Amino acid sequence: MDNANAAMDEVVEAARQKCPVGTVTRDGKWVYQGVSFTPRTGKNRGRSVQFQGKRWTGRRPGMLRDTIRRVNKHGSGSIRVYAGSYKIYWAFMIERGFHDKGGRFHSGVHFLQKPFHEKKKGFLNKIQNG
Repeated sequence: MDNANAAMDEVVEAARQKCPVGTVTRDGKWVYQGVSFTPRTGKNRGRSVQFQGKRWTGRRPGMLRDTIRRVNKHGSGSIRVYAGSYKIYWAFMIERGFHDKGGRFHSGVHFLQKPFHEKKKGFLNKIQNG
């Protein structure tokens, strides 16, 4: 397990190096915003769902990069690498791409996927041999 953790720590370090770092700095506060969507599955499928969502507005360069971490799922033997938190909710948008308010699509920066796929070839050898 120690060898597997060390291998995933390499992925975390590579992901931190590939993670884009912005230039915006601003003081944060919690703001409430109306959210409306129609689920495709589940008990509310086809019904419009509306609620007040809360989001953090603060920014500083490197916030996203600082949230990249390795997590061991106890009991399952699974090791995962995560990015983002409840305040830094945009990690998946940077990884997969997003549409801005003007409707333009910004392609994703694969700062998690790419390092994992680059490093996974050597995982088996590192886990078995240390």
